[in-house]
Amino acid sequence: MICKNCNIEIDDTAKFCPQCGSSTGKREEFFVDSDHLVEEIKKLIDEGIATRIIIKDEKDRTLLDIPVVAGLVGALIAPWLAAVGAIAALAVKCKIVVEKRQE
Repeated sequence: MICKNCNIEIDDTAKFCPQCGSSTGKREEFFVDSDHLVEEIKKLIDEGIATRIIIKDEKDRTLLDIPVVAGLVGALIAPWLAAVGAIAALAVKCKIVVEKRQE
């Protein structure tokens, strides 16, 4: 398989790229209006299958990179959601990149 981040050939059983460290799990990207950004992030975390959530602006610059671990709840998630809320106040439209666990 080919790493989606650095484009080198990696073993089909690898969970991470040995070159850049990127996850080889499924990756989905979608756009969301800033009004719904916090709500979408909460939903993704509640689903429990995301391993990493990246929020980018309209120019594809990374604004926030959230590593998601199992059991991320309550007080642990509050600072991330505060940061997401601040980003939502500044951006009009954001791209959310979600890396999911391999099934």
